[in-house]
Amino acid sequence: MAEAAKVTVTLEPDIEDFVRHQTERGSFASSSDYIETVLRERYERERARERLDAELQKGIDDVRAGRVMPIDEAFDSVYEELGLKRPAR
Repeated sequence: MAEAAKVTVTLEPDIEDFVRHQTERGSFASSSDYIETVLRERYERERARERLDAELQKGIDDVRAGRVMPIDEAFDSVYEELGLKRPAR
């Protein structure tokens, strides 16, 4: 993991009070810990959204290129790949 960088952030008083309250509740060791956790969660959500967008684009590209199959065939393939018995239709 890369070395942590120090960043100074100026908060509006109401946000500062909120962060302090979260820390005082005992959920976080410090205001810095709270802010880092919130930013990490936001970062991870954004990364997940980017991965989803990329996968959706692959699907769109497949459709545009004619790489498609009937839905029943697709589900059969998924069930087979997972080693599951497909429920009766």
